Amino acid sequence: MGIKRLKTAELMIRGDPLAELPDGILLEIISLLPLREAVRTSILSKSWRSIWTCHSDLKFDSLNVLGSTAQLRPSTCINESSRHLERCKFVQRVDQIMHQRCKGLKINSLTVHFQLGKEFSSHIDHWLSCAAMREVEIIDLNLSESCSYMENCACSTHLEHYKFDCGILAAPGRKSYLKHLKLNSCTFSAPLSSNCLNSLISLELRRVCISDEMLKKLLSNWLVLETLTLHLCQDLVNLDFGGPNLRLKFLRIQDCLRLNKLEISSENIIRLEYTGPLVSFSFKHVPNLVEAYLCFTQKNRLYGVTYALTRLASELPQLEKLNLHSILSMNVLELPDSGPAFTNVKELVLSIYPFHDEDRLNWIAYILKAFPSLQKLQLNLFSPSFVKEPKEIERLLPECPHQHLTELEINGFYGNKHEVELLKYLLENSVALKVLAVTPCQKVFRGFNNWVCEKESARYISRRKSISNWLHELVPTTVSLDVW
Repeated sequence: MGIKRLKTAELMIRGDPLAELPDGILLEIISLLPLREAVRTSILSKSWRSIWTCHSDLKFDSLNVLGSTAQLRPSTCINESSRHLERCKFVQRVDQIMHQRCKGLKINSLTVHFQLGKEFSSHIDHWLSCAAMREVEIIDLNLSESCSYMENCACSTHLEHYKFDCGILAAPGRKSYLKHLKLNSCTFSAPLSSNCLNSLISLELRRVCISDEMLKKLLSNWLVLETLTLHLCQDLVNLDFGGPNLRLKFLRIQDCLRLNKLEISSENIIRLEYTGPLVSFSFKHVPNLVEAYLCFTQKNRLYGVTYALTRLASELPQLEKLNLHSILSMNVLELPDSGPAFTNVKELVLSIYPFHDEDRLNWIAYILKAFPSLQKLQLNLFSPSFVKEPKEIERLLPECPHQHLTELEINGFYGNKHEVELLKYLLENSVALKVLAVTPCQKVFRGFNNWVCEKESARYISRRKSISNWLHELVPTTVSLDVW
């Protein structure tokens, strides 16, 4: 008798130890495994053959489905025929997994990250339909080149977009459980009855073809939608967020470059994040819009920053927090001597790229005047890595004692002369200051209160020590100093 038969006979005599585990423990083990590893457990024993079908989070990408790390090698370039075979293999394996998984319990999330186009529409529709029948709550569908190893390939070709029909996820007579939907690189299509997906809480569209009219129609029917992100949606021209049924609270619009007008008239919107060229803004009835992030790009970014620091005060008088990113030197701004005041802004975040050593710092005096109720100021400085030949810059800044500024945070502080003068001016005029935090590490905003800090290096450690030494001599003992 062979060795394998002896081991099989021994197991039959002793019984299957895996089968003796309680169902609750088995399900817990499966839930902790990546999908690819969970599927592999089906070969462990008869009792494990179908356990993996209870895995609630399905993630299909090149690594999980094809077991390939080719996407980590961007220099790889294969011909179109080979790439088509890869797509077919990916689709075939996902088909097999979904066929078995549809027999299991509830699906919590479905993620598909692989470059696929219109050619595979019937397969993608089937995956989404199966997930919907299992009460899926999260769908992340990324069909772009960015999730494929072909992204940087010189011979890569763009596929015709898959058309996403939201009616697939909510057939007539069937309740929708979907709460979060992310789509990347497809065309959005809505059925005649667009009141499907009325359980949706958040929607993110990236490189999605959708018209102004369709978006407005969907929003008027999705009564519980709270968060909307539109990124690189180039078919959008005139956006109007209003109407009695709109429940939207958080709106983020990023790099929709054909956009011409943005009108908001809703008492529910709390936060607006906008990145792109300066457009025609219209705020009609937004009593609860208290937070705004603005980053203006392209040729009119100078007028965008000026608009944000002047006219916005009267257009959004209830604003409490302003996060402004200036992609130009603040030295070129033409700010009035006495502009309108932001009477309710308690927190201001100002990112400056680049922050030149020739900056005369006139803008900081303007800010202290224009934000009289300011309690917290965060400055994110992006000074060039090189320092020009030192010049004697005459900076004649007026005294602007500020009675309410208690917290000051400065990131990207290297200790260059113009940075030192900026800090000294703020210390002299922030008469109520209690907390000062300074670091040479740069801090970048990624949206929806998500910040990324630059990794600390040996250069920053030495810089931080020198900054810390003279700051402790400069800062009054009444101020809590944190140099990190």
